[in-house]
Amino acid sequence: MKTYSRRRLWKRGLIAAAVVAILLGCASFATAYAGDTVSPSDAVSSADVGVAEKQIAEKNMVVRKKAPDFLLSNAVRKRGNSSRFKKFLPSASYNGSYKSELDSNEKKLYQVLYDAFVTERKPHGERIAVDFDPPIDFTVVYSDAENDTADDRDLEDVYDQVLSAAAAFFYDCPEAFWIRSFSYEVNFTLTPGSDVGHVDSIVFIFTSEAYPDAYNDLAAFDAGLAAAASSIRSSRSNTSVYATVRAIHDYILLNASYNYNALYGSTYDFGYAYSAVPLFVSRYNGKFVCEGYSKAMKLLCNEFGINCALVSGDGMTSASSGGPHMWNYVQMPDGNWYAVDATWDDGYVYQDGTPSLQHTYFLVGSTSVVRNNRMFSQDHINDGQVMSSPTKFSMVFPPLSESSFDYYITDTVPRINLKTLGASIRLTEPYGIRFGIQIKRDEGLSSVHVIPEFGTLIIASGTLGDKELKINTPMVRKIRADNIYSQDETQYTYTGVLINIPESFFGTNVKGRGYLIYIDNDTGEEHIIYSETVERSFFGVAESAFEAYSSIPDPDEKQREIIGKLREILDKKGSD
Repeated sequence: MKTYSRRRLWKRGLIAAAVVAILLGCASFATAYAGDTVSPSDAVSSADVGVAEKQIAEKNMVVRKKAPDFLLSNAVRKRGNSSRFKKFLPSASYNGSYKSELDSNEKKLYQVLYDAFVTERKPHGERIAVDFDPPIDFTVVYSDAENDTADDRDLEDVYDQVLSAAAAFFYDCPEAFWIRSFSYEVNFTLTPGSDVGHVDSIVFIFTSEAYPDAYNDLAAFDAGLAAAASSIRSSRSNTSVYATVRAIHDYILLNASYNYNALYGSTYDFGYAYSAVPLFVSRYNGKFVCEGYSKAMKLLCNEFGINCALVSGDGMTSASSGGPHMWNYVQMPDGNWYAVDATWDDGYVYQDGTPSLQHTYFLVGSTSVVRNNRMFSQDHINDGQVMSSPTKFSMVFPPLSESSFDYYITDTVPRINLKTLGASIRLTEPYGIRFGIQIKRDEGLSSVHVIPEFGTLIIASGTLGDKELKINTPMVRKIRADNIYSQDETQYTYTGVLINIPESFFGTNVKGRGYLIYIDNDTGEEHIIYSETVERSFFGVAESAFEAYSSIPDPDEKQREIIGKLREILDKKGSD
């Protein structure tokens, strides 16, 4: 048998009284409900009593809420609290868009935003209404229809559906740059005595532009985006996805710069800096923050049909310091996703005194070593937080590849003679292990006009496991050859050195090999050649060197000095 509290019995008594009032033609009671469609003079049969009860008892209510800000500059900076963002099940996954992660009601909200601002390109100030039939049900625990009160705690899941849809839309559609802040209305009904409420409609209200006169930039934005795509199309070395993504990355770096004023100024006055607008509208001089770099990357990838996602979280400049940041994941033809951070690549590196664009954060994986011996996943922590106040919503980002993208064509029968000479050690502190690489100056080398890079790959053998040592291998140290060690008419010799090896790792095996990248003159494709792999430990090389120098019949002063240093190093092995 069901039991009822006094409050529940009182509610049911009120409903019954309302029905009797209708049956008796009590007009004064009926008119107390403005939303009632049943008049006192209507004839009500016993079969209609349930309908009449529902129509009279329901209360139509509206709650208006201001959405939190989706600008990354206003995101909560407290790391370690990401456990509250748990909307999605572990099985949720990114499938071409953040829309794919939404439920059916959220997708309906998303689609209305898309139709209004991407398809129809409406200005701000529009009221965008979404009707639900059937309505969205929610459990009533704290609300009180009898006293015309609604409690946010009952509608929390509905609010999260609104914010989930909006967040997915903003992350999928940076082309709707003129809108940002909004409020929303939830129109719902409550029935005294019922444990279930019903959301009939939700209205989005975009009350202000993202920055002054943003909507008026739309025509210039379209023209600028088209011009940028045309420039990239003509500048890329070939039509491959890799060449296109690289051309997009380089175009942004050549035409953009970081807007430090936006970090400290009003997010309304500098709102353009949090969009891709400055790259495409000349009056903003290409100056934006990380959100602008990332959104420009996504929009330009969209122009070429390349899957690209916005990703946000913390950018860590050290193990203990960092702040809100945005970057991209790009899907390559192998089906995997790779990271691109144009913001952190912006600036020049110098090779032999010549400025060159950086590609440190270009198509890298989670374990790629990028800066200060740190892995990409240590510098970029994608916690899924996308708005300035806590909700249950969390982005599920595309799965990032472990290794960098291997975009080179490997020559199995190389035209260029690249050889690993062997390993030696650095005797002066900080100690290190050195691999010597030799390039023959032969007909194969002469036939190649463009050699953008060559160097040495080094990795601890245990880290490599059964993987092949290649340029995209996780945790590999890629040491570019900035200087030639020696050269003559027949060959170049250069070295790659791993230094600062702790004494506890002197016995650890290390693998090294040379690499050389060249560009095919006919196709514009980048080819890579590897030399053979050599595996040695610091102690192992020291022992070989000690034996060689000790066998010299009459060593000179320099040779005796080397023998002494080698003996000191090997004594460390004996003391372990």
